[in-house]
This record gives sequence, C-alpha cells and structure tokens, in this order.
Amino acid sequence: MNIFLKSAGKQEGTPCVSNMVQLGDFFYLSGQTGLGETIQEQTITAINKVIDVLSNYGLQLHHVVKFTVYLKNIEDKDAFLNTFKNFVDEPFPACTIVEVSNLADNATVCIEGLGVNTLRHEEQMQQSSCSHDCSSCGGGCH
Repeated sequence: MNIFLKSAGKQEGTPCVSNMVQLGDFFYLSGQTGLGETIQEQTITAINKVIDVLSNYGLQLHHVVKFTVYLKNIEDKDAFLNTFKNFVDEPFPACTIVEVSNLADNATVCIEGLGVNTLRHEEQMQQSSCSHDCSSCGGGCH
C-alpha cells in the first residue's frame, strides 16, 4: 500500500481502480467514458464525470494541465473539440487525441487527465493579499 497517495474513490464497475490519485500536488485522473448517442453527448457526459471526480478534491477543470482523449473514431476529433472548447479557458491545457479500436461500455470517447492541485498555493496568495493582517476576511480584502 502506498501511504503517500490520496485517492478519490474507486472507478465505477472496477474492484481496484481509483477515479483519481494525488501524490503531493500532482494528480492523475483515470479515464472517464461518455454516454449518449452522439459524440457531442458523449463528450459532455465524459467531461461532467471528470468535473465530478475533480470536485471530490475541491478542484476544477483549470487544474488539469494535460488531457489524453481516446476516440473510437478519429474523424470525431473536430466534433469533440467543438464541444470540449466550451469547458476550457485560456491558457488551454495540453491535449493528445488518439484513436482506439474499442472503449468500455460502448463509449466513443474517454477522457483522462494529469494536473496540479494548486489550492494550497491559491489560498496562500489570497491570505498574503490581505491588507488588514486578519483572518476574518479569508484573505479576500484588499
């Protein structure tokens, strides 16, 4: 057992795979598959699963610095990106998109991610910007 890893719970339908593990500030998000009839529907459901897993740590999509996307049909790449762009902001994450012969649960898209948990650093930055040297404002005053 690795006592340095933190886990966000097991991936649904698997006896021994975590949804996400964190080691220090780095995290590794297991692939989340899409549901639905179209690549757009599957992209939305897969991204929402990613968001749900991240929320277990208080994280958001902007904490993911690299995505790997597995598509059953590489010709869906443009449709995937046209939907995916609605969930990410600049500076955009790195992303690799590859075609695979098959995905679990009859999915056409699977999204995994690597990232950095910067929450500790974000909190320190907020606290250091407090001009009243107090803790009652939570670092939000200027």
